[in-house]
Amino acid sequence: MDQPALLSSRDAGVLTLTFNRPAKLNAFNFEIAEGLIAALQAVEHDAAVRAIVLRGSGRGFSAGQDLEVFMQLAASGERISIADHLRRTYNLVATLVRRIEKPVIASLNGIAAGVGLSLALVCDLRIAADDAELTLGFSKIGLIPDGGGSLMLPLLAGLGRALEFAWTSEKIGAEEARRIGLVNRVVPAAELERATQAYAAQFTRISPAAVALTKRAFNRAVLPNFDRWLEEEAELQQAAADGGDVLEGIRAFVEKRKPAYAK
Repeated sequence: MDQPALLSSRDAGVLTLTFNRPAKLNAFNFEIAEGLIAALQAVEHDAAVRAIVLRGSGRGFSAGQDLEVFMQLAASGERISIADHLRRTYNLVATLVRRIEKPVIASLNGIAAGVGLSLALVCDLRIAADDAELTLGFSKIGLIPDGGGSLMLPLLAGLGRALEFAWTSEKIGAEEARRIGLVNRVVPAAELERATQAYAAQFTRISPAAVALTKRAFNRAVLPNFDRWLEEEAELQQAAADGGDVLEGIRAFVEKRKPAYAK
């Protein structure tokens, strides 16, 4: 019997949600997205949960969106409605992560790519294994960072570094990610799980009111229009998808070749 694509466990006030598609490097499908939405909604007002950890099973945090559905649409010539997909999935997840007034921590092992990285950036804090690698990858298939990534990346890393990172889709290691502000802490890979639990546990010993109101204050100070921006981001992503480059990008991805974009 297949295991669920999202696993959930609790330990002393820390809820851990684990992406569980290791054979696909935890590429997100509807099951993971819908599971995240349901799990986050369930604990938003659960006083017994004081901190939330998002992590990936196996060799990576998440390789991003599973492109299989988009590949099928591209092959059939149908319009790819990425904006609708975002509204149903990642925009809801991102909104919940920012709205829940508890620390949400991304524990990064291996690769964090695409919307997987965007989700990590939307979280309050990030702890990474020393062998973790971060990349956006959207530009490789003619798209823009989504899932909140187009807002959180320049907020955390600065505009110039964010543009370079987004345009080139380069991979950066954990220490470089920490240096530019994308990661809070880096630990040896073998210690990541233990270190993450210890990191999360410290927030269970802080006043819940102080934690909640601090997150609310920071959200209002620097992310007052977060929901509105997610909708604008979705519209910009749809414009990119309708432009034609995404079809070539996806075909090139499937055929394992470099895309030949129109001049």
